[in-house]
Amino acid sequence: MQEKSLLITGGNGMLAGRLAINFAEAGWGVHPVGHSEMDITNEQEVFECVRAIRPTAVINTAALLVEACEADPKEAFRVNAWGVRNLARACDRLGTQLVQISTSGLFGDEVRPYDEFAPVVNKTRYAASKHAGENYARELCEKHIILRLGWLYGGGLDGRKDFVTARLAEAQSAAVLASAADKFGCPTNADDVARTMLSLLNEQIYGLFHCANTADEPCSRADYVAAICEFAGLQTTVDRTDSSGFPRAANVPDCEWLVSYTLEYGGFAPMPHWRESLQRYMGQLDR
Repeated sequence: MQEKSLLITGGNGMLAGRLAINFAEAGWGVHPVGHSEMDITNEQEVFECVRAIRPTAVINTAALLVEACEADPKEAFRVNAWGVRNLARACDRLGTQLVQISTSGLFGDEVRPYDEFAPVVNKTRYAASKHAGENYARELCEKHIILRLGWLYGGGLDGRKDFVTARLAEAQSAAVLASAADKFGCPTNADDVARTMLSLLNEQIYGLFHCANTADEPCSRADYVAAICEFAGLQTTVDRTDSSGFPRAANVPDCEWLVSYTLEYGGFAPMPHWRESLQRYMGQLDR
């Protein structure tokens, strides 16, 4: 039986690193590629690379991120939309599965859970470009999986900085940490994302899925930071402030709380609660 194999774009990033480890442990051959090895905005280069490797699946983690998209909208759509078009066309021609990584930042300011059928708002250039990429994946590749992820962490297991390790370092040297109590979402463990992705690919279940650790009530950034301090056994006080103290170039939505209907429809159990996964992750960190 031929080994399953995986090509990961954005191969130097945090998510790519955790995907590579999880898929390798599951017996897949793994081929992470960075921009210097394959420019996703170059259609011919994309096709030649995918054809040469002939992976079972391509996971696209490459993206231009929020602030950079606001600064250069043209480049935002070139990378986050046109690049996906090129990957989708190549994968469809070669019969390859395509996993397109998208974002929880597509919605608005009302604090409530958003499912896959909720209308998008696209308050930022980043959101608009990522949503355009979703559309290309859906329209151009038959075997597509679109995953909208929550607030991702996990890089600390590979010696990378992520939100958890950054706040942990701050909390270890400060008596008080300020954090926004008016921005809501789902802290999400990259290893849980990888396991869900493996199941979808192995079972060949295609479509759009919200992929985030679960929450039974709104989780603010301040709640997230407080949990990090709690699980680290620190007495640091979290000052629950508003997001005006953390100005950004992009007008990001107030609420990125995801819930999945389609994973349930596909027969999947809910992903672990965000506190459970965060506690497990922090127990794995070398502190």
